[in-house]
Amino acid sequence: MEKFELEVLEVKGEKIETWKFKVNTDDKESISALKEIVNYINGTDKKMVIDPIDTVWTYIYLYPTNVFTEEDKDFFKEKINVIVK
Repeated sequence: MEKFELEVLEVKGEKIETWKFKVNTDDKESISALKEIVNYINGTDKKMVIDPIDTVWTYIYLYPTNVFTEEDKDFFKEKINVIVK
């Protein structure tokens, strides 16, 4: 079972994959895993926005969705499982 909610939005004809999950802000391993997701994307031409809507819930927006490979998504799932353990 996945530990995140996935929704695909369409904004101005562009599909945006939205992942919502809880972050345990008191757990250093969770915060470290979230930073690994950010570092994974930095330096590439891929776009990702992390929007912490409060101290618990976080959204990750991936766009355009077709540039993210299954390997990318598997990496995110692995890290999210650490974050929400």
